[in-house]
Amino acid sequence: MSLSFKGQTVVITGAGGGLGKVYSLLFASRGANVVVNDFNAEAAQKVVDEIKKAGGSAIANTSSVTDGAAVIQSAVNAFGGVSILINNAGILRDRGFKNMTDAEFDQVISVHVKGAFSCTKAAWPHFRNQKFGRIINTASAAGIYGNFGQANYSAAKMSLIGFTKSLAREGAKYNISAVAIAPVAASAMTATIMSPEMLANLKPEFVAPFVAAVCHPDGPNPSGRVFEIGAGFVTEIRWERSKGTVWKTDDTFTPSAVKLKWSEVTDFSDASHPESVSDVDSTLELASTMPPNPQSAPPVRFDSKTVIITGAGAGLGRAYALMYARLGANVVVNDVSEKGAHAVCSEIKSAGGKAVPAVCSAEDGEAIVKTALDAFGGVHVLVANAGVLRDRSFTAMSEQEWDLVVAVHLRGTYKCAKAVWPIFQKQKYGRIVTTCSQVGIYGNFGQTNYSSAKAGIMGLTKTLGFEGRKYNILANVIAPSAGTAMTMTIWPQEMVDAYKPDYIAPIVGYLTSEANTETTGQLFEISGGWAAQTRWQRAGGYGFPTNKVLTPEDVISKWDVFTNFDDGRAIHPTTSAEGMQQIMGNFENKASVVETVKDAVRDVGKALKAKL
Repeated sequence: MSLSFKGQTVVITGAGGGLGKVYSLLFASRGANVVVNDFNAEAAQKVVDEIKKAGGSAIANTSSVTDGAAVIQSAVNAFGGVSILINNAGILRDRGFKNMTDAEFDQVISVHVKGAFSCTKAAWPHFRNQKFGRIINTASAAGIYGNFGQANYSAAKMSLIGFTKSLAREGAKYNISAVAIAPVAASAMTATIMSPEMLANLKPEFVAPFVAAVCHPDGPNPSGRVFEIGAGFVTEIRWERSKGTVWKTDDTFTPSAVKLKWSEVTDFSDASHPESVSDVDSTLELASTMPPNPQSAPPVRFDSKTVIITGAGAGLGRAYALMYARLGANVVVNDVSEKGAHAVCSEIKSAGGKAVPAVCSAEDGEAIVKTALDAFGGVHVLVANAGVLRDRSFTAMSEQEWDLVVAVHLRGTYKCAKAVWPIFQKQKYGRIVTTCSQVGIYGNFGQTNYSSAKAGIMGLTKTLGFEGRKYNILANVIAPSAGTAMTMTIWPQEMVDAYKPDYIAPIVGYLTSEANTETTGQLFEISGGWAAQTRWQRAGGYGFPTNKVLTPEDVISKWDVFTNFDDGRAIHPTTSAEGMQQIMGNFENKASVVETVKDAVRDVGKALKAKL
């Protein structure tokens, strides 16, 4: 049976060309009303004209995607509502991290992330009231795996995966689905980075049918999930976590103890596939009953190294600062609280350590680095830890609450990394640990802003891992669970007391030490004396023939194949290039002449039947 979208109104951003145009034509051909949004009025109108010429229904909208209210209102005015939103608009501002400007970073985050937030926020009340809505957010392999020269784009695209996972949790009771796709398709944007031969095989027509399939009321509803699509190849990815290891939570839990058991953290032989923040076993009891942790020799220390820690006036940041000072480091204690920063510095100095305060926002990375240079003459380690919470249901969340959380977490991390980067490059040494959250990995109700910001940090850090390696700059991202002033607002008191920040610090210490010479661009979950690595697992997928027209019905027919992680074909790509191999491998997948003719006859028959 052919899927009809008659009576549905679809809003598609960035629809003047490429993927957006093909989405528009497909939905219109299936009976939908289409809002073709694009900043290029001429391009948008051409798509509308093409739809109308074929007997379809469409209007153009030229509002910025950051003005989502105007985009969605045009659908309401023209067609009386909206039922499907495809957040497709995007820009590229590729540049090596050292030379990337703040404007280039901010523009990409604005269009991709703020644009998706703004349009979704405007559509959300309509979706809730009618108890139906479908949202497609457009991620990218660069966001999933990181990619050289795309720190801004990687951050933005991974941010949209975190956004999707939280939207899925909030939308479930209202039959609102959110799906993230990482498409590889020819467009004006990809034409700047792909060869003509590759573009010829990456038709947007191989992506659109999947989108139509998951947007239909009777189609599959994989809300909160992530799919990679291109050149007729479709697959799903999910999180895979190592079993990890546990240390005794006492004074012997040090970076030196972590070093000895690090291979256990990264061992995926007994892996699990968590889906939510609650999918983790408490290790506190085991950690407290273990024998003292053996120590590596020589011990992991930071003598003559200068460490910057943001958000270090309390909680995790304070625990980090005290640990680094004990191990010989010069410590720069950054915090917006003058009282907090000075108190931690006093604590360090009274124990014989060295520390200076840097009282400012984490977004003022240059000032923080200047403090380090003025006081200690250099900088070797950055621990980007500063954060805020502004938890609220998506319905009630204000634009200001969204902007603040993204600014402090994501932009603050970018600004501090940007400020240390030329120094690290010049001295051919640097260690960075950034801070994600299990909410950024798995999504959570009432935290769309936080999960988006934290996921964005993941994408940013993976790209820093690629760009920094040749300069001996290693960058990793952690998702810590610890009792802090921030988690105190959402955790019970006994949990806050048990999960001490001190049980996170030793892992951070090891990752930022000279003892770590290999691990970079990786994600680790840490809590209560336990640490594990988390990575992507990709299903074996399915390749449709590239010389046949792909339809939504074809996609649905192979759903159980390309979402199967248990058939022995699952893999673990770690780079965009590895991720492309299966997609490019499908270029030569051709149906036989007989099959192609059969399909053509079937399609003609359907067309005649429809006319009759």
